[in-house]
Amino acid sequence: MTRIAMIGGGPKCLFALLALNDGLEEYPDLEVRVDVYDPYPPGAGRVWNTKQPQELRLNVNPRIIDASSSLCSKTFNQWHARTGTGSDEEAYPPRALVGQYLAEQFDLLASQGSLHVQHRAVEATGINRRGALWEMESAQVTELYDEVVLATGHGLNGYLPPDSPEGSLPAAALTVECEPAMDAAVPAGSNVMLRGSALTAYDVVLHLTEGRGGTWDRISDEGMEALRYRPGGSEPASITMTSRSGIPMTPKPNERPRKLERILDPYRDKVRRWGEERHLNDAGKPASNTQMDALWRLLLSCAVACAEAMGAPLTENDLQTALQTGISTRMSAKPSPAEQLRESLQINHGRQSPSPEWLWGTVWSGLYSQLVEALSRISWTGEERKQFKVFAANLERMAFGPPEPTAMKLLALFNAGILKQEQLSHAGGSPTQVVVDAVTAPAGVLHLSQAPGAGASSLYRKLFLAGEVSIRAGERGLLTDTDGTCMDAVGERNEALAAIGRPTEDPTLGHDTLNRELHPEYQRWARRIVRQLAASQEKVVH
Repeated sequence: MTRIAMIGGGPKCLFALLALNDGLEEYPDLEVRVDVYDPYPPGAGRVWNTKQPQELRLNVNPRIIDASSSLCSKTFNQWHARTGTGSDEEAYPPRALVGQYLAEQFDLLASQGSLHVQHRAVEATGINRRGALWEMESAQVTELYDEVVLATGHGLNGYLPPDSPEGSLPAAALTVECEPAMDAAVPAGSNVMLRGSALTAYDVVLHLTEGRGGTWDRISDEGMEALRYRPGGSEPASITMTSRSGIPMTPKPNERPRKLERILDPYRDKVRRWGEERHLNDAGKPASNTQMDALWRLLLSCAVACAEAMGAPLTENDLQTALQTGISTRMSAKPSPAEQLRESLQINHGRQSPSPEWLWGTVWSGLYSQLVEALSRISWTGEERKQFKVFAANLERMAFGPPEPTAMKLLALFNAGILKQEQLSHAGGSPTQVVVDAVTAPAGVLHLSQAPGAGASSLYRKLFLAGEVSIRAGERGLLTDTDGTCMDAVGERNEALAAIGRPTEDPTLGHDTLNRELHPEYQRWARRIVRQLAASQEKVVH
């Protein structure tokens, strides 16, 4: 019998176990026991738990959600078709509904799969090597396992950044964790300041308005569909989002114009070729500082081509400036966040010429799958890494903003005078102000502001200090091999210890996604386990 411990029971855990179950179909005599450590029900985990408020909706097209397997062939959309209403908002269904789909697939695995799966509703606190085995520690038990997989996702419950003001509330407790005591700490009529102005902040805004009885009237804004907010009476008097830039995320269009897809296709091949050359370079000699410059020139060329196709009167310099600074040069005076949101929605519907932000969002999201593959585990120079983080932060804001229904609600709240957005340095205080840290735990396991070894949890801190895992300079995530196997402090494979998803962010990119096809490590991990078990069975037979 082989025993496996999965630390974290969210979607990445589910995908890995479904792949393992499918791979073991031709070996019915092999016995594999899996314990899933997660305080929340597995499959959905904390972020997708089924008890979160209904106003928290999916931020991406649900067609990417696929937890199908030999046990159930249905993707989320196929599963959802049995209950869908066909309304506009059904294009971005409640996250609790997505969690229900994921939880059902896990329950099916546990009840009908070939794996013996048990959920341990506790948090793992430590992992220690015991010869060829791993000892798992939690508040309740200490057990030994042959294999351990780290899939802790978004980190700890109730996360607050190290610089949080005293008394501030964690956003997750108001939203996905749905704690009534935290809700009561934000009374009706209060003034709320959110430290953050991205997707997590939007969740808090909608929970404190729509989630408290506010409703939306459909209206026309100069011929374009818009919303008007109708207060429910229990919302705060004001909600102020704050960030370093004071710039809202660019709303995603519902569909990308076909003529841009024709431009993106050849650039996808170019990014793949760049990645192949870069990986060859890494294997044979020290990296050249000019290689990342070549990638940025390639992406800039794509953005210029998209601008020309859309008839946007933008120069290469306009696009270069937006990439480097995150700020458009198109307007002489900086528009308000509400004006920027409105402009983005009009661009999405062809009522305005595309902005640099809109074009960069198209390029980054359109080439993202190829970029993730090309940049995976490359060797960075210090300057390359520094530049990439600046550019990528700007591009993430432009490419992966809210869907249109959410953006329309935010705009309605701006227009109603309830919602504001300011730069963090300009945000004023108030005696009646409630402060909410509207941020998620950083990806990876090491906060860059902390000393080496000061991980995001005791579990990772112990592994790092014991030399069982490695984190490269300037990065936050665990370095792994292509099958998820952790690399140890001396750069060797630490067999039987794997990590998938957000704990590996930086060496591999883009883990904050439900797109099962974007990262193949879980599939390769499952194939490794199947090969090992099949080989051990063959030895016994002979």
